[in-house]
Amino acid sequence: MALSRALLKRLNSEDYPLPKRLKLAETAFSATVLPLVRKEDLLLEWVCKICVTNRHAWEILNNCLKSTYIDIKANVKQCLIDTLIQTLNNDAKDVYEEVLECCSLILANNSMRQYFTNKPKKLGFLIKTVFNIISEHSSCHNVIYQEEYDQLLKPCKLSPAENCAIISIIESLMQIYKQFIATKNELRLIFIHDILYLMCNLIDHRHTDNTNKLGVVAYKCIQQLLLGETKLMRNKQTSENVQTMFSDLFCTLSENVETLNFQSNFLAYQFIFRAVIGTYKSDATLLDTFFRNLINSSGKYKWEILNAFLKILSDVTLDFDNTIENVTLFEYFQKFISDILTYDNITRVHYGVLAQLSYINPLLIERNIPDILNKILMKEQTIDYTNLLIAILHSSTKLRREQKLISQLLISLKQHLAMGIVYRTNMPFFSYEFRMKLRETISNFSSSQTIATLRTLIHYLNTDCVELLEYNTSCKNILILQATVELLVVLFEGTQIFEYTRTLSAHEKFVNDLDKLGNALSLLINKALCLSHDKNIIIILLNAVQSLSEIQDMLKYYVPKGADTKKLQFPILDDPWQQLIQRITNFGEDNCKNIMNKLILHRIRLNTSNEPIKLHGLIGGLEYAWSSILKYNTDILPLLNNKEISKVACLLFDDIMSSKKNFRKWLDLLDNDCLQENRRFVMCLLSHIFVQIGHCLSSGCTKSITERINAKLLIEDEHDNMLEVLQIIKELISQEQWVQMTNATSSKIELHLEILLHLPMMYFNSNMRMLIFLVVYSISKECEKNEVLTLCNIIFSDLLEKIGIDIFQYIEPTMLVNQLPQNKAFLKACEFSLRNVKTYTIFKNLIKSCAQRKEVMYSLLECMEVIKPKLDTEQKIIFKKAEKKLAKAILKVLPEKINDAFDVKCLTAVLKITVSTGKVIDTLKKLTELTLENIFTREVTENSNNTSNTLLQQSIQLAIIVLRHRKMFEIQDTVIKNLWLVILTHPCKNLLEALLATPESKEFYEFLRLLYAKTIDSLSQADEAAWTNLFVIWSDIMKTDMRVKRNKARLDAINNLFEIVLSLDIPDKCWSDILRLSHDIISIKHLLNPDTTIDLIVLISLKSLVKVKISSCDNVLAICETLMKIRTNLITDRLPNLLLLYRNVVNIIVDASKSVADKFDEHRFRCFAFDIEKFTGLLIKLKKDMIRLSPYVIADFLQLCVEGAIPSYIKVALYNSLCQLISICDQHGIAFLSRTLPTSLQEVFKVQLNTFNKFYKYSGKV
Repeated sequence: MALSRALLKRLNSEDYPLPKRLKLAETAFSATVLPLVRKEDLLLEWVCKICVTNRHAWEILNNCLKSTYIDIKANVKQCLIDTLIQTLNNDAKDVYEEVLECCSLILANNSMRQYFTNKPKKLGFLIKTVFNIISEHSSCHNVIYQEEYDQLLKPCKLSPAENCAIISIIESLMQIYKQFIATKNELRLIFIHDILYLMCNLIDHRHTDNTNKLGVVAYKCIQQLLLGETKLMRNKQTSENVQTMFSDLFCTLSENVETLNFQSNFLAYQFIFRAVIGTYKSDATLLDTFFRNLINSSGKYKWEILNAFLKILSDVTLDFDNTIENVTLFEYFQKFISDILTYDNITRVHYGVLAQLSYINPLLIERNIPDILNKILMKEQTIDYTNLLIAILHSSTKLRREQKLISQLLISLKQHLAMGIVYRTNMPFFSYEFRMKLRETISNFSSSQTIATLRTLIHYLNTDCVELLEYNTSCKNILILQATVELLVVLFEGTQIFEYTRTLSAHEKFVNDLDKLGNALSLLINKALCLSHDKNIIIILLNAVQSLSEIQDMLKYYVPKGADTKKLQFPILDDPWQQLIQRITNFGEDNCKNIMNKLILHRIRLNTSNEPIKLHGLIGGLEYAWSSILKYNTDILPLLNNKEISKVACLLFDDIMSSKKNFRKWLDLLDNDCLQENRRFVMCLLSHIFVQIGHCLSSGCTKSITERINAKLLIEDEHDNMLEVLQIIKELISQEQWVQMTNATSSKIELHLEILLHLPMMYFNSNMRMLIFLVVYSISKECEKNEVLTLCNIIFSDLLEKIGIDIFQYIEPTMLVNQLPQNKAFLKACEFSLRNVKTYTIFKNLIKSCAQRKEVMYSLLECMEVIKPKLDTEQKIIFKKAEKKLAKAILKVLPEKINDAFDVKCLTAVLKITVSTGKVIDTLKKLTELTLENIFTREVTENSNNTSNTLLQQSIQLAIIVLRHRKMFEIQDTVIKNLWLVILTHPCKNLLEALLATPESKEFYEFLRLLYAKTIDSLSQADEAAWTNLFVIWSDIMKTDMRVKRNKARLDAINNLFEIVLSLDIPDKCWSDILRLSHDIISIKHLLNPDTTIDLIVLISLKSLVKVKISSCDNVLAICETLMKIRTNLITDRLPNLLLLYRNVVNIIVDASKSVADKFDEHRFRCFAFDIEKFTGLLIKLKKDMIRLSPYVIADFLQLCVEGAIPSYIKVALYNSLCQLISICDQHGIAFLSRTLPTSLQEVFKVQLNTFNKFYKYSGKV
């Protein structure tokens, strides 16, 4: 007792700083030899007192609470809880995360759990306080009643600490609940009243899969605390039992509906119902009981919660005949429909309920479809309205009543019109989404259904629509006409014409009905012409006429044998047609004129062969109809004459340039194949682009060039005329009279070039591409704007996609070649031109013009290197001579001391050309040796941090050439040594091969020692970049053929590396690289691996499985497979070790497959399953060696097969592998397994043995 007082006195003494006293308290708490009475009580009470005033004390308190069992008195436990709650309520932001961790530790501690066992209220109050504080801190939002469904599910923004704390608290709550015996029901009530709603508010309700760990834990909590009591309940009095056992839950929910906000109730109800479905999905009766009780308790939020529940039930099988209180589930749902139909105003939630019921069971709304349509048809077209119409269509389709639905839509509309309701006609009556779904449904109609639907629509056109145009002279209410025509258009869009060519009778019926439809539309047109002009009526009727005309046009291509080939008449006769054109010309608005022009163009297309046509009948002429031609009637373009096509192209160009919106819209349309393939249109547009570029300029070479180009030249494309223009352009360019453009002009030119980019230039002939190249080249010389130059380069690339352009014919070679360093786009142009070089004269002039410019000469060498393989013998001689001249010229301009990366590149190119002749002049030899010495001694050793990566890389390429021709050079040992050092940081396979070919072994042995040391250092320092490079070097060394001594040295080095790896604690990321290196070693056929290396590789594989588990499985499986295929002779004596490795891999794969979260993981594990089967197949090839071992592998696989929650594809792989192993197992092995397997596995083994005998065992029969 005296010691305790002394300790407490020291802890309270102000003579020592507080951090030191806190550390003393922590040390004393964890010490096991201190003879103190009630040490834990004393220290925890003191730390709790300090926590109130000092934030650092919380860390000490948490460290103390991490002890598995703490023997403290009840008053100290209560002190802990009080301190925690007080701090939470004081909003201590600086210790927020520490307090959350403390709460998790308190609830996870066994001693504290025992304390809560008899004090459930204190437990509930603590958890409620923590959850309330987290809600306030985590930006949990309160959503108003009318907000979107997605907004309601928007999760709180929980920090990682908050998320972990909530998960830990819920898991502890479940564990404590299991320990409760006498007060279990009390804790359940506390959970329902105080914790349930708060927990549901903190969950992310948008993700309901295994990736949402908090959601999974909360789901299990509700199953355990709320639903656990009903697991064994499966009798006839289910509904009564549920109501009795869960009356407290339903009462609490009802109370909360009245007192809490909508969002809290909505989230809680939805999460509880998800848990109910997950628990009782297979028990339709129990599920129905919970569903009804939850809905009945939802009060004023009944419709919103019902709508959410129905969405969750979309994939659940229900028993609609289940009866509760003499009401079946079918009748229960019917009551909801009846209630909705009694309301004057139908809300979006009501729409949702009706739609969901339609999908759950179409029979529910079958009798109510007329009433629903009567109720909603004239309502505003919202998304929910459209979704309900689509749901009704879905139900009608399931009930085979879709034909009646179309009729019912028009019947309901008539009833509304009889009441005098007016609807806007400037928008479609049926939404686009509904029309698309209806079209999809109609595409599955039988011919009889289509004909019956067509006759229904004809009936409405002949009766109600005719009546409308006869008596309603004001024509204000034309909904019946609009709806009928919309349905007619959708019917024709969805109709499968081929269906009417199978039988003669179906074809004749369809043709006759189309004839009747034509008569009906003709009558309506005549009636409309007798009324004052109404644009809406005209537009509707013209749409119907065009739709009918298109179906008639398609039908003539599908005429069955023996059918009457009479031509179906156009619905509008000549006189009404002319009246219609005249009326629309005089009174029609833009949209009316547009649709009439579309119909005129459609008739023109139908009534002509490939002969020129006249467009004088178009309303407004070509100036008004050109956009319709390009958008909807591109097949008219080939029928236009050159003047008309040029006009269309001109109008298009003007509209493109009129606004930014039009610019983007028309550029997208220009990519249409129909326009791209029309050569005359493309040439006219190209001509207008060039003409407009010329108009933008006041003077200069580009303007002079564009003045020589016109539409006739481009369209006719006569060879002689084109060559003549090209020669003129050549002369203009050769004068080099460039006039720089202003910024404003450059911006306009940029737009023109962007249009040009959308033309199919790469498919033009060579003369046309040459013309465009010259124009764009001239623009690039006169414009300095970067955006324009970028577009020019893209155009050059497109023009040079195909061969056939010889730029040197029209642009002076020296002018073009001197631009190569600045413009890489000209490289390809030079390549094409150099292919045609037949004399040395061109090269002579080129070399002379650029003799002092090494950048130009190097670019020229690059071009020559690319095209060398494509030259004939004479050309190769010319090129070889030119290369030598260029090499000499470059060597002359290189500095005596080279420190620049480009200079090294030039020197490398010169050396590559020179060494091929076998004669290296002293100047070149000396410069090369000095350069290597300068870079690989002074630069690398003295200025390693300043040496640029590019310089080093170029120098490495130079060193490779020198090492390959070492006899020609005198290389210092220091250079060689430093090259070995360079490889460590800049791995290069070619350099390594060149160094390994050198005769000196001393440097190689030193390099191996250094490589080993660097590798160990990188692993110890966790330097990922370093070890990645070093393992690449190891792999290259192992793959290279070597003499005996060097081979022994490298194998010793790799074995030493593997041994140290086994003893080091290396980073997890490194294992994949080590395993890949191991795989490389055993897969090299020419490398004789000693037994030690194989054993070390197996041990490394085993260690990797322990450290990184599933991450290393694919590499380890690859090693196993390679050992079996390539190292069979070595592995036969090590089969037990290999099987140990294999069984470990399979165990890890099976265990990890239980938590597959997404499709990516599933694909990965399916590949693992395939690899398991494949490797087992390799094992059974060693039948002689595997007979003795196969029973043990079979026993392991059987144990894995009986584990739960394994995906089916993994189980199938295991079963298939078992059958393969059984096939090599003799009778002694079978008997051994039958005797020694545990009872639980005996039955599984018998089933698998029977499966093998039945399906796998070879019987000798075919």
